[in-house]
Amino acid sequence: MRAERRDAARVTSLLVLVALLVFAGCARAVGPGRGPAVRFDVAADPANLNPLFIHADAGNVEGQLAHLAFEPFFDLDANGNAIPELVTQVPSLQNGGLSADGRTLVYHLRPNLRWSDGVPLTARDVLFTLHAILDPNNPVRSREGYDLIDDARALDPYTVRFHLRSPWAPAVATFFSYGSSPQYVLPEHVLAAQAPLAKASFDAAPTVGDGPFRFVSWTHGDRLEYAANPRYWRGVPPVKRVDVRIVPDPQTNMTLLQSGELDFNLVAPSQWSALAQTTALSYAYAPTALVAGVALNLSHPPLDDARVRRALAQSIDRKRISAKITLGRYPVAETDRPRFSWAYDGSIREPAYDPASADRAFDAAGWRRGRDGMRRKGGKPLALTYVQFPETTTGVRAAVIIQRELQERGIDVTIKSISNAQLFLPAADGGTLASGKFDLAYVPWTMGADPDDRFLLGCSGALQNYMRYCDPVVAALEARGASVPDRSQRLRAYAAIDRIVARDVPIIYLFNPTYIYAYDRRLRGFAPNAFVPTWNAYAWRIGR
Repeated sequence: MRAERRDAARVTSLLVLVALLVFAGCARAVGPGRGPAVRFDVAADPANLNPLFIHADAGNVEGQLAHLAFEPFFDLDANGNAIPELVTQVPSLQNGGLSADGRTLVYHLRPNLRWSDGVPLTARDVLFTLHAILDPNNPVRSREGYDLIDDARALDPYTVRFHLRSPWAPAVATFFSYGSSPQYVLPEHVLAAQAPLAKASFDAAPTVGDGPFRFVSWTHGDRLEYAANPRYWRGVPPVKRVDVRIVPDPQTNMTLLQSGELDFNLVAPSQWSALAQTTALSYAYAPTALVAGVALNLSHPPLDDARVRRALAQSIDRKRISAKITLGRYPVAETDRPRFSWAYDGSIREPAYDPASADRAFDAAGWRRGRDGMRRKGGKPLALTYVQFPETTTGVRAAVIIQRELQERGIDVTIKSISNAQLFLPAADGGTLASGKFDLAYVPWTMGADPDDRFLLGCSGALQNYMRYCDPVVAALEARGASVPDRSQRLRAYAAIDRIVARDVPIIYLFNPTYIYAYDRRLRGFAPNAFVPTWNAYAWRIGR
């Protein structure tokens, strides 16, 4: 009898355990009593949650989070089609929203927009945000384009008109949308009393937004939580919560994804095969606006010598890196133009892999091999520091190959690993790239929806010109490309820029990736675009 009781107890315990495991499996997606949740992670703790002060980094951390609680004037879907969000239509010549001279833009806001606290979103909020962007006391990342607006006014509570001092072709694609420094409309009724905005409580707790989700909490270094916005203009999202974990380590991300603790995650091509046995996952592929490359710091000799830069490019087998590390998923880039850009010119090429030509070029520049095989000039070794960030599997593996290939050409390369956050901080905060504390650096740049790339190649005040590159002909062409409204003229300007840059090699371009996102099959509506995977979080739902 005792044995039977023991057996019955064991069976009961086993059934309880099974029930708990089943419940836990369900709880991953649903949560106890709080409705369905979507869980993903970001690679670093955000520096700021106020979209006015979004920082650029390799993982676009703050950009992903901003899209949960705020919306742009218009968005781009997974196929690059414009989707009006806060506005009813994208300004154009055809609909009268853009004047023939390109200097006047008219935006019509949706009349049913409300902030998450119930206050209507109106033209006053747009003008308030524009003034905040232009206020020199606010350390915004960039004012490019916005600083050309010489008159901004509300024609009625739901109509805004901007007038520009001079034509600026990227205006429609930039203002409150996907420019080189994206901006979102802010709630005047919340922030007007929180000056200075750089120290506003809103920066750490933006509890009022206009997006599909509202901010709930932020546990620094651990996670953030968002809840469905009941006043969202499209209606309450099907997903009730979004839980965002902060996980810098790519391998930990993989483990969490495989165990079912994340609902989606960006997957490096080298990690893809490891997921083959995880049958609960599906995959989404997103051609990106991101172009990755090796930035060369031209303020550090001998990188100021174009002959040396070209020789470095000829020393690196970029096709092999693409094939070996990314399995061809990240095609070799030759310029900063994403392949889907109307300004992309497939005929332009940087110096191709050619070790013999590289050796001759190094010799001609005075950097000759010694008996130990290493190059020196005037007794000084050709030694370079290459910085990378550990949060990228692809970048880390590329660095190893690049180091080896440059060493084969007689160059002493030291790899230095710096966190994503530290690498991309502003110079005032000790950011490695902005401070110029490197020779070579692996950098992914997110390009805007418009091909204007002065933020990358401009001479003065260029936000992400970590190379310190300045060419007067390029500067003149950039100004022309941004000012003429005719697309064919702009196309000629950008092609000329790309040919000069390919000759000068301030950047050794590596990839224009097609990102692979692995996601739980139960997650419906997941369709990442070229910029962020969260752009359509309003459409996510959990189902079978």
